[in-house]
Amino acid sequence: MKKLRISFLMLLLIASASVFADWAPANVQASLKKLYPTANDVAWLRDYEYYVANFMLNGFDTKVWFSADGKWAMKQTDWETMDQAPAAVFNTFSMSQYAGGEVQNVTYVEFPEWQSMVAVEIGMSNSETKYQLLFTVKGDLIRVRNVTYMYNILGASTFL
Repeated sequence: MKKLRISFLMLLLIASASVFADWAPANVQASLKKLYPTANDVAWLRDYEYYVANFMLNGFDTKVWFSADGKWAMKQTDWETMDQAPAAVFNTFSMSQYAGGEVQNVTYVEFPEWQSMVAVEIGMSNSETKYQLLFTVKGDLIRVRNVTYMYNILGASTFL
């Protein structure tokens, strides 16, 4: 009987998790459609108190953060490589002490009230060490941090 009860509780837990997956309140979904009317196949995630819409836009993986009241908080466009980065960012990076590392990801981050940034994640040669470099679009290096053992290095806890 105990095994049956535990199995039933596990089934309820799994079912409830799937009910809330890919969900955001109507006002948040309306805000997304207003900003990005062509957004299709949107997957919704939660990042602390923010709703995150994940979809493809112009061939790039795009994530847009909204507060619970539907206000846009942050947008990230995953460029993956330095090919899309502004020349000033590429030049500053190539002249930095981190230029010898392997570029693992490049993300363009936009905010409604702050300056946009380019986040470059690099892995150091012959090491498990990873760094996140944050640049302005003009190529100024804002911050460097070791993200070797960090999860969700571009989420709400980093910027919002």
